[in-house]
Amino acid sequence: MTDTETRRGKGRFLIIVARDQPALCDYLTRDFVGDGEVQVILDRRRGERHEGAQAHEPARPEPERRRQPGIEQDLRSRSVVIVRGQSQ
Repeated sequence: MTDTETRRGKGRFLIIVARDQPALCDYLTRDFVGDGEVQVILDRRRGERHEGAQAHEPARPEPERRRQPGIEQDLRSRSVVIVRGQSQ
């Protein structure tokens, strides 16, 4: 794989860690430091995106383009999901 392919997102991996596992996220982040093909993040899809919203404002649904079937269930059962990046 060339550097150009990596920059475009080909071959990149996103490791999503369940939000109730911050210690695991810290461990994986340290383990993959310096690896340009891997990004580790803590799942933050619930709660945080509505922090600035007023209580009376309806929540906006997540765009379907960002949803991937099974991720939420996998996070609940395994605490970690690895997603291969998509080229743009």
